[in-house]
Amino acid sequence: MMRRTVATGALMLMASGLVLGACSGGSESGASGGAGGDGGKLDVYLNMTTGSPAYTEMKSLVDKFEQETGTEVEFTIDSADVFQKEMTVRMASSNLPDVFSTHGWSVQRYSPYLEALNDQPWMQYMDTGLDTAMKDTDGNVYALPLEYTVTGISVNFDVLEEAGVDPDSLTTWDAFTDALAKVKAAGKTPITCSGKISAPGNLADFIASGAFSQEERQSFKTGEFLSEAWQTRVLDLAKEWSDAGYFNPDYASATADDMASQIGQGQAAFAFAQPTLLATSLSFSPDANVGFIPIPSGITDPYLVGGEGVNAYGVAKDSPNKEAALKFLDFLAQPENASAMAEAIGSYSGLTNATPNLGTLQSSYDKWVKPGDLVTEPFFDRVYLPNGIWATLITTTDSVITGQADTAQATSDLKDQYMTLGGKAE
Repeated sequence: MMRRTVATGALMLMASGLVLGACSGGSESGASGGAGGDGGKLDVYLNMTTGSPAYTEMKSLVDKFEQETGTEVEFTIDSADVFQKEMTVRMASSNLPDVFSTHGWSVQRYSPYLEALNDQPWMQYMDTGLDTAMKDTDGNVYALPLEYTVTGISVNFDVLEEAGVDPDSLTTWDAFTDALAKVKAAGKTPITCSGKISAPGNLADFIASGAFSQEERQSFKTGEFLSEAWQTRVLDLAKEWSDAGYFNPDYASATADDMASQIGQGQAAFAFAQPTLLATSLSFSPDANVGFIPIPSGITDPYLVGGEGVNAYGVAKDSPNKEAALKFLDFLAQPENASAMAEAIGSYSGLTNATPNLGTLQSSYDKWVKPGDLVTEPFFDRVYLPNGIWATLITTTDSVITGQADTAQATSDLKDQYMTLGGKAE
């Protein structure tokens, strides 16, 4: 995955695809601050994929902000894994960007470093559906939600039709697994996934969000890791699918773009991924018949997953350029800009005055989200597992898919990390 830096609207790339210079920290990004023609410089660091529609749209908005305000923006992106490692280093060194992605963790991970945004003009439009995920116990909000992630399992509907699968019939994991067999028999990849990125973690997280009773969820949240339930209800599914050859042959080397391309081009049927995958798939194949379906559950009705999306942005509370940073968020929150970003992401907006046209994806939102009939579960790790366990959730699920560990060992490894991190979500 390449890394790109935009400074004053220009891309600086080496021929090899590597960056010429690293991003500077907020404490080093100019002394004067202030927008509105006063100049200054902002360090903006976002969790995005190179070449994605979201990146293209954000670059355009950054250019527009620079032109309107005279504020220079050093705009840097990294993919999820690199971004999180870089942010860990920068938090430890108190060298934070002026503006950065909170990618689902504005309260639990980043709130000690962020400016509370309750008095910002766009707050009156924040979707109340995000209150649980994005407000702390005092009611403070720490990020602008340009994306309200509500999704299910990503699907190429043409692949399902070719395989003789009715997507509305996939209400149980048994029915879903039977559909995987039909897709494979039709010569297509049942599930596209990537061992190089966080995709295995998403797969486990999506399944876990509907795999436990409310009482069991509270056990995970307050200190008791239910090993047998995790093994049999989450990891045994991943093992069954792997043993049957239902994952893409290039699982070990595939990138996020490869996953999107396989869904868009009709090479694969399903993906457990954020909505950005579908938007990216349409950038590769604009006429692709893609969308999402609810996630089956082993214990209740099908459901969706949702909450704070990757594209939520906060302002470092100690930024020397705080005024300009807040004006940048206010600029992004303007309805036309927020709508454009939501369209590029392929997601609902977290602001109710934004009106994105989601094109091909709109039918899935209209069918499954708008009626409000389905439960939208929070991402399991963000509510019921301790902060810091995400990397282990990825590696343990990956170890099952690749056959490097059986489900009992992978469960034990995850439990060990759970206990090391304190065994509590709060």
